[in-house]
Amino acid sequence: TQAWQPFPADDPVQLHLAVVGDVGDSGSRLRATAKAIDELAAVQPIDGLVLAGDNVYPSGDPARLPATVFEPFAQLLRDPDLYAVLGNHDVMDGNAEGQAAALGMPGLWCPRPLGDVRLGGLDASRAGDAAQQAWLERTLAGATERWRIVVPHHPPYSAGYQGSSLEAREAFVPLFERYGVQLAISGHDHDYQRSVPINGVTYVVTGGAAGTRRTGEEDFTAVSFSWHHFVELAVFRDRLVIRAVNQDRRVGDEATILP
Repeated sequence: TQAWQPFPADDPVQLHLAVVGDVGDSGSRLRATAKAIDELAAVQPIDGLVLAGDNVYPSGDPARLPATVFEPFAQLLRDPDLYAVLGNHDVMDGNAEGQAAALGMPGLWCPRPLGDVRLGGLDASRAGDAAQQAWLERTLAGATERWRIVVPHHPPYSAGYQGSSLEAREAFVPLFERYGVQLAISGHDHDYQRSVPINGVTYVVTGGAAGTRRTGEEDFTAVSFSWHHFVELAVFRDRLVIRAVNQDRRVGDEATILP
């Protein structure tokens, strides 16, 4: 590992995001992750917070969002935008629509154009939904941005405790590959993983904001470890840079993705 350092001022970051997954367990571990993001943002401002799903355990009750999202990340959310997807726990007991509304999501799947980035949030609990797949194809086919980043909660490729979601892989991956998605970010497994590029797509799992589980390796694994962490995503004109940053602001993985 190495200590986190800001990106040089002479190479401007066009978009700077923090990504957290599986924040649904409130408590000291989540607050420590949020504090690390706040410390980073004080040095190099963050434009948005991305929630990769399982925002509220055990069953998505929107009344618990203050404890898992709005209070831990209060300092960060004074200015940056919030971009969220729902995980399998969030859609239980009929809470999907209520949680989505409370988080300001325009829908259970939604595009977010952010400058030269098309950020697509997906409902991976309904990966096979025909309407969602048609929407995803339209959205990606019509994207004019240089960067296409998608966020399905269930990872199409994972070597972790719960493993790859074959439903998400079957439903989404052909469209990711056909329409030039460079990066897919998921939660669900409580660890950090980065894949080797698979037909042009890099798959990242970030589910260790509040809890961790054992991870593993498969033939597609570039890096995997079980830390409490968040992912820093920096968009430059000519590249994406992703970093896995722990609660002590030490970087366990850094990778560059080209167009």
